Amino acid sequence: MVALASLAALYAIAAEIGHGRLPDRIWMGAHYVDNVQLLPTWRSLAEEGEFLLESEILISSIAVSTERVLFGLGIGAIVGILLGLLTGWATRLESLVDPWLTFFRFTPALALLPLYVLWFGYGESSKVLLIATNVAVITLLGAHQGVRGVPRIYLDAAASLGAGPWLRFRKIVLPAAFPSIFASLRIAAGLAWVTIVVAELIDAKMPSLGYLLALAGAYPRVPTMLIGLATVGALVLVFDLVALLLHARATRWMARTG
Repeated sequence: MVALASLAALYAIAAEIGHGRLPDRIWMGAHYVDNVQLLPTWRSLAEEGEFLLESEILISSIAVSTERVLFGLGIGAIVGILLGLLTGWATRLESLVDPWLTFFRFTPALALLPLYVLWFGYGESSKVLLIATNVAVITLLGAHQGVRGVPRIYLDAAASLGAGPWLRFRKIVLPAAFPSIFASLRIAAGLAWVTIVVAELIDAKMPSLGYLLALAGAYPRVPTMLIGLATVGALVLVFDLVALLLHARATRWMARTG
C-alpha cells in the first residue's frame, strides 16, 4: 500500500508539472490529434472515472471480463493441475506431454489468436480457451514440479509401512505439492488478466476491459486508458489476494516461520 501511495503521489506531481507544458497535439501516423492529455491530472481522471461509472461502461466491462477470466482460469487450472500431477507421478507420460508444453509455453497469446479464431470461432469459446491455454501451461509446470519435489525418502518410508501407490499419492505427494500448485495459480491468475486484453480483441465489442483499452488507444483518450489499466491492476491484486488466502487455508497444517 505504501508503494502504491508513493506511486500515486509521484504521478500527481508529474501531472501537475506537465499540465500546460506538455504538447496536446500529437501525430497519429496519418493526421494530427488535438486536445490530448499525455499526463491527465487527478481532476481529469476523476471526471473520466465518474463518467465511466455513471454510464455503467466500467462496471459492465469489469463484469464481462471477470466472467471470462474466471471461466478460463477455472478450465485451465483444472486441466493443468491434473496433467501436472499425472506427469509428475507417472514418469513415462512426461515425454509425451513435454513437446506440447514447450510449444505453448513459449508461444505468445497473440500468435495463437488467429488459430483459435479458426478453430473455435468468434464467440466466447475462443476467448475463454485462449486464457485457459496460458493458465494450463503455468499450472501444469507448478503441479509437475511440486510432485517431483517430494523427497524420495518419504515415499520409501510410506511404502515400507505398507502404504499403496494411491495412499502415498493422496497422503504424501498431494499435500507436499500444494505450495507449488498454489504458487503457480498466483502466477496464472495474473497471466489470465494479461491474456484477456488480447483475447477480447477477438470480435471486439463493448462491454469489455480489453476493448475499452483498445478503443481508448485508438482515439486516443489517456484518462480512459489509465483508468482501464488501474482497474485491471486492481483486479489482479484481488485475484492474487484470494489465491494467497486459499494457499494459507490449504497449507495451514504446515509449519510457518518468520
